[in-house]
Amino acid sequence: MSKLYHDFRNRETKKLHAINLCASRPGSDGCGGAAWLAVLTLRIQPISFIFEITMATHAGDSSIDHKIARLETRIDAMVHAVSHRRDGAEEIDGNHRGTGSRSTTSAAEPPSREPEQLPSEPAASVRPPPSIGASLFETVLEWIIQGYRGLSDEYLSLSRFAELSRECEDLVCFIDTAGRVVDINAAYAYRCGCEKAAVIGREIVDLVDERYRGNLATAMSRALSEAVEGQPKQIDDIVALRLQRADGSHFSVEAVVVAVGLAAGDTPVFEHHADMAVVMRDLSIHHDLLEALRESRENYDALSETITEAILRINEAMEIVFANSAVKATFGFEPSELRGRPFSVLFPESVYERSEQDFRKYFVVDDQDRRRLGMRNTVEILGRHKNRGIAPMEMSFGNSKDIKGRTLTCIMRDITQRKNAERRLRHLAYHDQLTGLGNRDLFEVDMRRLFETPDIFKNGQAALMFLDLDGFKQVNDTIGHDAGDELLVQTAGRLRKTLRESDSVYRFGGDEFVVLLSFIHDRRGASVVANNILGEIRRPYSLSGAGNGSATTVSVGVSIGIAVIPEDGSSIAPATKAADLAMYSAKEGGKNRFAFYDRGMDQRANERWQLEQGIRTSLERQEFRMHYQPLVDAAGAVIGLEALLRWNHPTHGEVPPTRFIPIAEETGMIVPLGSWAIETAFRDAVSWPDAGNAPPFIAVNLSPRQFDRADLTESLQGVISRTGIDPARVVLEVTETCVMSAPERSIATLETLKERNPGLRIAIDDFGTGYSSLSYLSRLPADIIKIDSSFVSDLFSSNNEKIVQAIINLGHSLGMQIIAEGVETPAQREFFVDTGCYAFQGFHFHRSLPTVDVAALLNGRVLEAV
Repeated sequence: MSKLYHDFRNRETKKLHAINLCASRPGSDGCGGAAWLAVLTLRIQPISFIFEITMATHAGDSSIDHKIARLETRIDAMVHAVSHRRDGAEEIDGNHRGTGSRSTTSAAEPPSREPEQLPSEPAASVRPPPSIGASLFETVLEWIIQGYRGLSDEYLSLSRFAELSRECEDLVCFIDTAGRVVDINAAYAYRCGCEKAAVIGREIVDLVDERYRGNLATAMSRALSEAVEGQPKQIDDIVALRLQRADGSHFSVEAVVVAVGLAAGDTPVFEHHADMAVVMRDLSIHHDLLEALRESRENYDALSETITEAILRINEAMEIVFANSAVKATFGFEPSELRGRPFSVLFPESVYERSEQDFRKYFVVDDQDRRRLGMRNTVEILGRHKNRGIAPMEMSFGNSKDIKGRTLTCIMRDITQRKNAERRLRHLAYHDQLTGLGNRDLFEVDMRRLFETPDIFKNGQAALMFLDLDGFKQVNDTIGHDAGDELLVQTAGRLRKTLRESDSVYRFGGDEFVVLLSFIHDRRGASVVANNILGEIRRPYSLSGAGNGSATTVSVGVSIGIAVIPEDGSSIAPATKAADLAMYSAKEGGKNRFAFYDRGMDQRANERWQLEQGIRTSLERQEFRMHYQPLVDAAGAVIGLEALLRWNHPTHGEVPPTRFIPIAEETGMIVPLGSWAIETAFRDAVSWPDAGNAPPFIAVNLSPRQFDRADLTESLQGVISRTGIDPARVVLEVTETCVMSAPERSIATLETLKERNPGLRIAIDDFGTGYSSLSYLSRLPADIIKIDSSFVSDLFSSNNEKIVQAIINLGHSLGMQIIAEGVETPAQREFFVDTGCYAFQGFHFHRSLPTVDVAALLNGRVLEAV
């Protein structure tokens, strides 16, 4: 400590100096080991600072640790102030700001004060002069780093600069505009080993190695240019030189040229006028620091100018102090337009007013504490583009720093494209891609919102409608999927047209639609909407997707189930189930109609579910059995039998085929059930006696699902092979609707069946109930037409007799045999005998028989009318 004190006594201690201060405390091991307390460079008034240390030492104060602790506190405060000064202007001198004033503290007045409070910030427009310590070069370097455009007249005056040069350890050479030396300081004369007289008047470029003279000349030219244009000095203004000593040797220095001049009222300093000062220091001393600063600056510039996001720094006055070039793309402003302007210029006025206080919080709360306080580092906000108007922005906040005062860095990016993409994704997530209607997910969202606002039910109700198109599958299979898609799109448009703006329509998939009526006074309101929908859907559709180059007109119907909310369900699941059950009831009631939900539907649905489950278990338990209804010719001889499936349910008793067959068809159980029925019928037929006559044929029905299977031909051949039945005894019955749903495919399938099973015959069942095209009918490899019982039962009413006669004539003209089913009266039998029908079946002849009774029947061969 005493050595440090004497070092300062040997200097002009009333001036401001920079010192490297190392404070230590004796180690506990007693061996002189030291625990470093602080190592730093401070610009201070040394007398008042050293006095406190030396007084404690000379007085033999036993509480030296306490004094050092107080010293540590002062050092920390001064370091904090140095690192947080604004524009590099705030300097610490123990008690004063660095204004160039000299300390008046006497060594005889031992200070006894607490660590200083940080000085208050100066106004942004005031540039206090820098404090000069042992290195004038470092001071100039600080001006460069802080970006000063110039110093105040006081510090740019030649007299002041000359005074400062006398106090520093750097080499200073004053020159005129021609580059001639006007004066040098003592440090220059000492380091170069020369007298002033030997240097003054010479051109300064002659004093450096010739390889570096161009660098020096360029630096002098740039210094004059920057001074004239008022531009700040740059890091690149620092040049490396090889300076020549008097003995001819050289040493390396780094130099910067500063333009100086006479301030108002300044008095001449040198014999000749000087315009510039060349400040130099040994390059080896601070070269590493300079390179680190240069690299840091270059890295920052490269980073801030390379990324596409706008980077801004704002001060506590909410003014923009820095903006990178990306602000041009993000906000339409040039960086120079934004510097110094209020941050609010980047936002709509109302948005900024709501958010300003939140912005200010980021100055005092760093990122490690923000989450705990409910603050986010990234927020979304509306920004304002200079030319394009309002745009969504995303802001990210860094920690606030003391850079020319307290500042906060923000990274801002335009997220318009992202928001548009999110909207598109949301639309895709909540809407059907084909029709543009809402999907199941949007339905769930809207239904939750409905039940979360029960006030709407105080004066009325809501209604939920489930819709299923009748006949859509036939259109899709017959005309093609493109036509089916077009029909669905047109249906979506028609549904929208029937609804109010407050109502919603969704597509669940396939031909299923759902309508939500947000408010109705009573059921009558739902009935009106349902009738409007029925009317719209009944209108013929003109479809261009048929693939034949011309529009095709088709007609479909719709079955509608209606549930009233909250009467039929006070949450999503019950209301949805009620509307679905009502829709199935509408289908069962004849289709193309609407039905309201009632409590009895639950019981019927439960029974249906039990039947569905029962089909599976009964097939495994072999609870199904086969019955056979005879087919007779005009003479009454049995020529064949139709296989009919029967089911005696353990709980429900005898279940009619009209009840369980549709369920099996819907669930897919008709495939295994139908396969079992065909194989059983073939085995029974093989066991029947022929009584010396031609054995009767066995007619079996193919369901639409069976007929559509790709393995139908192989499956049937397998059954024929296993049972050993003659294919000539087999008649396959296929409904007209099933065949005409896909005519070309049906024709190919039937031709393959007949080709691989010679003698096998095809019967078109329920003829007259479908939509046969004569062009297709003429190509069908069918052998038999079965007139549907609905025509036979009303044979002699209205025009049915003519229609039946036309069917018979058509069949005969195509070379087909005619079978009339459902014959129940002698008059009906007589009509069909007279028209030349091939065979007849019905209760007029015999009811269906179990397998065990068929043999006795066949032995008799001829049946009398019942």
